[in-house]
Order: sequence, then structure tokens, then C-alpha cells
Amino acid sequence: MPNVTAVIPTPNPLANKFMLDAPMFSGAPRHFASPKHAMGDALGESLLGVPGVIEAYCTAEFITVTRHHATDWDMIESKVIDCIEAYKPKRVIGIAREDGASASAPAAAPAVEEAPIEVEADDPEMLMRINMILDENIRPFLDKDGGGIDVLRLQDFTLTVRYKGACGGCPSAVTGTLFAINNLLQSYVDDRLQVVLD
Repeated sequence: MPNVTAVIPTPNPLANKFMLDAPMFSGAPRHFASPKHAMGDALGESLLGVPGVIEAYCTAEFITVTRHHATDWDMIESKVIDCIEAYKPKRVIGIAREDGASASAPAAAPAVEEAPIEVEADDPEMLMRINMILDENIRPFLDKDGGGIDVLRLQDFTLTVRYKGACGGCPSAVTGTLFAINNLLQSYVDDRLQVVLD
């Protein structure tokens, strides 16, 4: 069971990154933007059940929690840590059979993962190059700050993106980071590209 080793402020004053000493789960990150998005996920439901928590972005190594602007971290930080440290992912237990093979007990319902985003693109090859640039040059840095970015659409040289985790609502992500992404993609992909937020 992972424990929280540190709570790190992010560039977003409303979001903190809770570092873990062991992987929380395997698979894709989970993003809970509201209690509705967390339904069916024990970790998401417990985090968004803490009064004052409005969003959670969960990876194997860290969890970024965004608070309501009227809520102080002093009021919720220990409750968030308790939710994280109480989370016990369900494992399938192997049961030995007489023939020496292993059978598994019925598996618990799988954890809810963020649904893959179907990206609308009028130029799939350009979209592939954009994602490659984002994977190499942008996503690792956003991840370090407790956030991420999804590409939603590429139409007529306009790339529509959405931030998640600490990047959502962060003043520097909305201005400086978006400007940097725009310049990078114009330099390495196509100078007609314009990056906009959803």
C-alpha cells in the first residue's frame, strides 16, 4: 500500500502534488474532474468526497489534488493523505488446482480508467507529428508539475487542447506554457498552427 512521502506545491496555487513511495496502480492515469467522473472508482470517489476537493489527477507515482479557492490546504491535506493511504487496490488471488495449474478467483470490477479521447483530425499525419513533439518536449515537464495535456481536435491548422491536473486553471499554463507549445509546434511541425484551449 503506497504512502505519501511528500506534498509538493505546483505552479497552480490551487493544486498540490502528493508523491508516493510505491506505484499506486498500473495503467493509464485517471483524471477526475468532478464527482460524476469518479463514480465507480474507489480512489476517485474518496478523494472527491473530501469537502473542498474539486479535481484529482492520479498516476502511478503521484496524485495531484485541486482544491476549491475558498478551501485552505490546512483543512484538507491530512484528509487527502488518509484517502490515498487507505486505498487498497483489489488484486486477484491465485488458487492452486489439483492438476497443478493456477486458477484465479473472480476478479473484482476493474478500476475505472479515463476513456480514450477520440481526436478529430483533418490531417492525421500532422497530428502524429504533434503528439510526438508533445511527448518528447512538453508532457514530461507538465508531468513533473503534476499535470498533463490532451489533444482534442486538429481542424484547419487549429489545435484544440485541454489541460488536466495541476495544469488546469494554472495561470502560467494558460498563458506562458500555451504560448511555448504554440511556438514549438509552429517551429517543428507547421508555422500555420494555432494552439487553443477547449
